[in-house]
Amino acid sequence: MRPLHHPATADIELTSVLYALADPVRLSLARGLSRDKPVSCIRVCEEKELALPRATLSRHFDVLRSAGLVHTVKSGTQYLNTLRCDDLEQRFPGLLRAILFAGTSAEAPVEPAKPASRAAAKPAAPAKRAAAAPARAGRSRS
Repeated sequence: MRPLHHPATADIELTSVLYALADPVRLSLARGLSRDKPVSCIRVCEEKELALPRATLSRHFDVLRSAGLVHTVKSGTQYLNTLRCDDLEQRFPGLLRAILFAGTSAEAPVEPAKPASRAAAKPAAPAKRAAAAPARAGRSRS
């Protein structure tokens, strides 16, 4: 089996990190990882209640690992993952914390104002048809 590639701290690119965390599934997986103790891929998936095929889960962790977000170690038949918080904090201070905890505050989010109803925004369709009906009725077919 080929060894797993983990980029060095200096080689972690901002675009790769943002791409990896842009996917909602990968963001959820990253939020479920611990920085202190290694967690298996399957365990993270179970805790987040994600029903993903193993191949899909493997691909998501491969993207996270290639971006430099996750450190993976093989232990028996399992792959154990930890979040590379220290490396990412050194490379991009505050970025990981801002992304992982965005939108998870205890406060209720402020709801945006509701747009005006569609009926008020558009003219009534029956009135439009009624205005066009007399024009069509006046035509003769020759």
